[in-house]
Amino acid sequence: MPETGLTKGSIVYVCFLILGLGTLLPWNFFITAESYWQYKFRNPDPGNTTIPIGKTELQNLYTPMQVCFSQIPNFIFLFINALYSDKIPQRIRMVVSLTLMIIFFTITTALTKVNTDSWQTGFFALTIIIIFIMNSSGAIFQGGLFGIAGMFPSKYMTAVVSGQALGGVFASGARIVSLAAGADDVTSAFIYFMIAVGVMLLTMASYLYMTSTDFFKHYTNCQTEDVNEKKAEQNEAGFVAEQIRVFKQIWPLALSCMGVFFVTLAVFPVICVRIQSTYENEAWRDTYFQPVVTFLLFNIGDYLGRQVAGLIAWPGKESRLIPLFVVLRVVFIPLFLMCNNNLEAVPDYFEDDGFYIAIMLLFSISNGYLSSLCMMFGPRLVEEKDAEKAGSLMAAFLGLGLLMGGVSSFAVATIK
Repeated sequence: MPETGLTKGSIVYVCFLILGLGTLLPWNFFITAESYWQYKFRNPDPGNTTIPIGKTELQNLYTPMQVCFSQIPNFIFLFINALYSDKIPQRIRMVVSLTLMIIFFTITTALTKVNTDSWQTGFFALTIIIIFIMNSSGAIFQGGLFGIAGMFPSKYMTAVVSGQALGGVFASGARIVSLAAGADDVTSAFIYFMIAVGVMLLTMASYLYMTSTDFFKHYTNCQTEDVNEKKAEQNEAGFVAEQIRVFKQIWPLALSCMGVFFVTLAVFPVICVRIQSTYENEAWRDTYFQPVVTFLLFNIGDYLGRQVAGLIAWPGKESRLIPLFVVLRVVFIPLFLMCNNNLEAVPDYFEDDGFYIAIMLLFSISNGYLSSLCMMFGPRLVEEKDAEKAGSLMAAFLGLGLLMGGVSSFAVATIK
């Protein structure tokens, strides 16, 4: 046993929670600050008749481009991390990737105070480059974190996935508070992004502290005792064969995790942000409906689902019901399309806000619950020495699901 007990274990649990929060913070803050990006890419010269009335081309392009250039590097680097995580020391991967995230989020924060009206196209390109770099770094950090959590008891994986959901709740709540304060888009975005930078600095401090504890070293050192044996196995069987061997043991849950996020990203946020409120209250309809129902409610439901998974882990890790439940989530795609989208091709069967809220709750809770079961059980299906590799592979398939969902959202978004 480590020198510890409950106290040290609880502190490490909180650190995993904070680290989980930090993994998806850039994604959550970028998608939730929708009104800021719409302001940045608006028509800066309303008197210019050469620019069409309504949304500009950059405003229409931003959300799908953001999803695309978030999920492509996320997928690529999650898989690179899964395949080559043992080639670069864990600490270097985690610290360097988190440092890059902090640096580029700080640049994003500083740019809120820069007038970009005269170079909107250049600012758009710069923003996409920052999104690409930050999500590449975030994928390395996330893949490493899932690999580390895979070495610990299941509740620590629950802490990571719950922290990810809390990051979304935090981002959505902070955005609503900034809107309620009545600040303009630029000022509220500056404050909003500054909060994100502070949380990411806390994430770095949590990682550095956690890795210094005897509790952490106990569980990670238990796995390093077999390093030479694993290298011998890889030399004999081949590097690719080693990956395939681990994948064969976890593939039902890996594909299930991919399926969960494929459905989620197919409609969230691209389709959900087009749904309009039917209530007459102008403040609710125009200002708070999307931040509260689409973003805050989704993240609260996602968090609740992940918490419930830590308390009631049913179905079990070898159950075939998990893939079945994942497939059933496809029904959410037509359900969201039948909400108040004002589409010609799809009738608005669920116009009232109450229907959208109910569908969003089921959608978000199932996302959190099923994804948590997959991530918790995956590393438990392999031998202890392969737990980190299994955790990284699970994260890679999570990234593949996000990429596939993001790409499919372009097709769904073209429905008129």
